[in-house]
Amino acid sequence: AKIALSKNDEIIAAIVSCMFSYPSSLLIQGTACDIIRTLAVDNLKRSQICQQGGTSRIIDVLRRMKTDSNVVYKGFMALENLVSGADVEVLIADDTPRVLFDVIEALPHSINVQIHGVEVLFHLTSRQDYFKNELVRLGAVRLISEAMTRFLPSYEMQHKGCIVIWSISTKKELKDEVGRYAIAPIIDGLSAHCTPDDLSSSPQGDKQKYFEDAIGAITCLCTTTTNKRSFEENGAVDLICSIIWLHGDNAGLCKVALSALSNICADRDTSHILRISSDILDAVAQTMRIHEHTKEVQSCAIILLRNLTFSPTNCLILQQNKLVSPLVHNAMVNFNTSFEGRAEDVLRVMPTLNQ
Repeated sequence: AKIALSKNDEIIAAIVSCMFSYPSSLLIQGTACDIIRTLAVDNLKRSQICQQGGTSRIIDVLRRMKTDSNVVYKGFMALENLVSGADVEVLIADDTPRVLFDVIEALPHSINVQIHGVEVLFHLTSRQDYFKNELVRLGAVRLISEAMTRFLPSYEMQHKGCIVIWSISTKKELKDEVGRYAIAPIIDGLSAHCTPDDLSSSPQGDKQKYFEDAIGAITCLCTTTTNKRSFEENGAVDLICSIIWLHGDNAGLCKVALSALSNICADRDTSHILRISSDILDAVAQTMRIHEHTKEVQSCAIILLRNLTFSPTNCLILQQNKLVSPLVHNAMVNFNTSFEGRAEDVLRVMPTLNQ
């Protein structure tokens, strides 16, 4: 049946016309969304649907039937495949950010609506910065954060939320406003799902990807002083170190974790350097030891260590750790580089190499 539908050149016009002719029929609108979602997987069909007004019809359905969770769920599923191909001008003219906001707000206890609504928000923010500004203005970050808190056990809800938060916070002037609502839910979600499970065989899906995207959102958000302090207060440093200890054999995850720690620990605007504990340094050293032949991990670790040297207190802790000097020196030898001088800066504060 799907093949027959996809080969019928007139089916799209017929579906859009049917949606227009029976605006009050929940059955027709929901079924039409199902068919459009199936067709929109094909790039050519997606373009044809957008050109023939299919995207606008679905947005109109959401606007009028926002309290019916079944139709809304189907509409969101269809939009996940359509937003990337729709004209930005059409999405703006249809007041898409406002419609999506209203629908997500109207059905806070439907996990399917929340998950797929947030997915649509992500695709929308990927189209143009205008949508990021508009969603923040409307309060969408608050809605996303509340959904993450409400459905804390849902790995998928946490992942979708982190992705759209990361997307919105790539715009510098929005970071603090996003962080005001999103930092605590991100940390709470990671804490809830930070278990020693095998990442590749997680029954809930690709947990490694979730961890990487959540930590990526942290890295993006913590480039402002306000957000750095908030992450510190919410225990982000200890949580990231826990992830490193639990999944230290995963090079990709260790790389993003070390990058996040670098951003949290050093504030260039205020010259504030976070005072670390020996436990944090042990986690960094362990990562360098396990991934001694992975240049990206060594580079991220050395950037972090170098940032820490700007604090006299941290220097004392560094000097007390017997592994740091040989690990940094080993990285320089293995990759025949000083990592843009950062490795030498770290070794310079280590008394064992100055003697």
